[in-house]
Amino acid sequence: MYFFILILLFILLFQVSSSGPEHFQEEHFTKNFELPLRGFFTLVIVYHHLSQYLDNPGPFRVFLEVGILCVAAFFFYSGYGLMKSVLTNKNYFHHFFLRRYIKIFVPFFICNALYLFVYYLTGDRYGLKLSLEYLSGIQLINPQSWYIIVIALFYFVFFLSFRFIRKKGISFLLLGIFQIVFPTYCMAKGPGIYWFQGEWWFNSSSLFFIGILMAQFEKPIMKFTRKWYYWLLLLSAGTFLYFFPKSVQVLDQIEPLLTNEHIFVKEMIGNWICFIWQTIAVINFMIFVFLLTLKIRFSNKFLSFLGTRSFEIYLIHGLFLEVFRSDRFYIQSDFLYTAAVLVLSLGCASLMYYPFKMISRKLEEYSLQLYS
Repeated sequence: MYFFILILLFILLFQVSSSGPEHFQEEHFTKNFELPLRGFFTLVIVYHHLSQYLDNPGPFRVFLEVGILCVAAFFFYSGYGLMKSVLTNKNYFHHFFLRRYIKIFVPFFICNALYLFVYYLTGDRYGLKLSLEYLSGIQLINPQSWYIIVIALFYFVFFLSFRFIRKKGISFLLLGIFQIVFPTYCMAKGPGIYWFQGEWWFNSSSLFFIGILMAQFEKPIMKFTRKWYYWLLLLSAGTFLYFFPKSVQVLDQIEPLLTNEHIFVKEMIGNWICFIWQTIAVINFMIFVFLLTLKIRFSNKFLSFLGTRSFEIYLIHGLFLEVFRSDRFYIQSDFLYTAAVLVLSLGCASLMYYPFKMISRKLEEYSLQLYS
């Protein structure tokens, strides 16, 4: 299994470049700069999920707890990208939902149908009600697709906060309140199989708001960062190395979710303790990544390839995780299982990329014609 870890490190470090001690990466936060990082974080998420399916994780144990960090990065990039678009495009909210929701929900629904079809071929049978719930996403046939539901909700709240309110201070306040209400609601829902049930639905979501703040106050933040760069880099590395292991330790000691759907119970204190530790950890992680990539650029063709297909990889890899460790088709070797999941996930994501893109574009064009 060390072989796959070495591959991951090689992919990250191949053709890495530095701006030098006196300069900074000028393209920081641009799409081309961010894309390879998205690709890498997506691959780490696949490794994270693999670590949960392996009979003997061995060296893959290092990935058991890192999923929250990678998802936090996606929340951050999403928040930053939204706010940056609003600041640079006065008409950005025009047809906002058509452009945003078509791109995420078309692949989501197609993959739901694909999962259901493959499970049917492998012998699983579902009733009409459950099949419709899986197809519509009311119940997730792919547990990893929860992110689509959450980010769609966050898009909606962002739209309401910044589209109709002229005073940005109030917009930020409303969005900040939502960022507190959302995890509170999820904590009260407790564990389960439906929407917003499970700590992964909310434990990294605060980075969406952090990304929005970063876009709004980027100039003063960058000015301060350039002045104190090396001290900040050292501090962020130290705080992350302290808070992340500590957050894992806290979760081992405290039950992160209740089974009682009520917010006014004393056990909620334990939920909030876990959430606060995790929030501090993921914020420190993104600060460290932000500072590190001001000097170092992780970029090569394969990372960029992964980045362009990160959404498809994220949606499809769960199918192979399940099928190859099912009762009917169980790959005994952890090495072969990992290889099969990685190769087929990347291969299928590549095949799906252009059809998904074409269908989304055609549907968007058709919808815009209806509303024009």
